[in-house]
Amino acid sequence: MTQTPSSLARWLTAAAFTSLLASAPATVQAQTPFPVRPVSLVIGYPPGAIVDTVARQVGAALAPILGQPVVPDNKGGAAGVIGAGAVSKARPDGYTVLFTAYTSLQIASAIERNLAFDPVNDLIPVASVGRPTTLLLVNADFPAKTFDEFIAYVKGRPNQINFGTSGTGSPNHFALEHLNSVFGTRMTAVPYKGAAQMLTDMLGGRVQAIFSSSSLAAGHLQAGAVRALAIGSPDASPLFPELPVIADRGAPEFNASGALGLFAPPGTPAAIVDQWNAAIGKALQDPTVAQKLAGEGIIVKRQTASQFGESYRREARQIADFIKQGNLKIN
Repeated sequence: MTQTPSSLARWLTAAAFTSLLASAPATVQAQTPFPVRPVSLVIGYPPGAIVDTVARQVGAALAPILGQPVVPDNKGGAAGVIGAGAVSKARPDGYTVLFTAYTSLQIASAIERNLAFDPVNDLIPVASVGRPTTLLLVNADFPAKTFDEFIAYVKGRPNQINFGTSGTGSPNHFALEHLNSVFGTRMTAVPYKGAAQMLTDMLGGRVQAIFSSSSLAAGHLQAGAVRALAIGSPDASPLFPELPVIADRGAPEFNASGALGLFAPPGTPAAIVDQWNAAIGKALQDPTVAQKLAGEGIIVKRQTASQFGESYRREARQIADFIKQGNLKIN
């Protein structure tokens, strides 16, 4: 039967309405606000580490910004790789993010061949946070009183000095091997699951030297139980103006500090990534957070998600090239 123009118009209108109803759930879902429930902040290091301390401070400031609780979830181990691996497999809905010292992930990408995920390409860089001031520390009874004396003392005792690290492939392990390579020392890496135990064992004499965040060592420095010989992070610190920066003492690009940042699972929508980035920016501007981070020697660095992604991948390539060219043994 031939349809009249009026019946054809009614049919087209009905078809359009049916199509609209069919697409309505997707439209509603796309416009669903984020977040509408608590979010999980996976921390790639154990409680007590500088990463954990900063993550909890920032997380507390994030809660009122996001309008939902931010629940810390420590998944430490393997220099941050365990937590990162868990987040790489989480649902990409913004409700699970990673807070970690991401230098470890860049190192792991360069040295590990059997990981279940790619630390560089299987995570979305969301926001940079900052870099802790890292110190070369020795026990108060250690004979060397300066960095130059330390290098001379260690060079005269090959394989006799135990150097604590926060795990194989951690930033301070990478820095130790860099130190050995540049200055001709031969110190032995002793890996720990966390920085707190590493520091405790140095106080007890089980290891003779470590790289540690200034905040973790602050109490022991004030008590005179440990001695700081140099700054292992790239920049001079107003908290320790008297200490030399190792990067300025014949070791360009030397860095014992794990830069801090936020990451999301692959596939997380760009709008949610940008929302997280903006929330981190607001949290870092909070006067209480800014004061605490400055007091702990954190040098804050703000970037857009795009800028952070570019710098993260560029640094990963530089680390991989440095390990290969220097034939550094990090495994």
